[in-house]
Amino acid sequence: MKFKVLAQLNKDEREAKLRELELELIKLNSQVATGTPPKNAGDVKRIKKDMARIMLLNGIEGKLSMQQKQKHAEKIIRAKEATVKTIKKPSKAQNNEQDKKSKQKNDQKQNE
Repeated sequence: MKFKVLAQLNKDEREAKLRELELELIKLNSQVATGTPPKNAGDVKRIKKDMARIMLLNGIEGKLSMQQKQKHAEKIIRAKEATVKTIKKPSKAQNNEQDKKSKQKNDQKQNE
């Protein structure tokens, strides 16, 4: 089959076609193994190429879906980073004031 024809098939149809080709290849290989000449010697080569084309299309689809998932994950990470940056962190001066207040409270409690 031509690559364009295979590309137009949906994934389920390609999987069914792949299974069909595998069975056909098994039959041809068994004919060769028993010594009977196959009807067409080029069929084995054609079937193997068609199977490779289908597997290639399935691999390309898998990579595309993986890339889409990665892009989505990157967007989520960027959004999280943006929210973290917008949250104001206390300055060192504010931290020092808070430390002094907490020390004073602790001192007062110890003196009592």
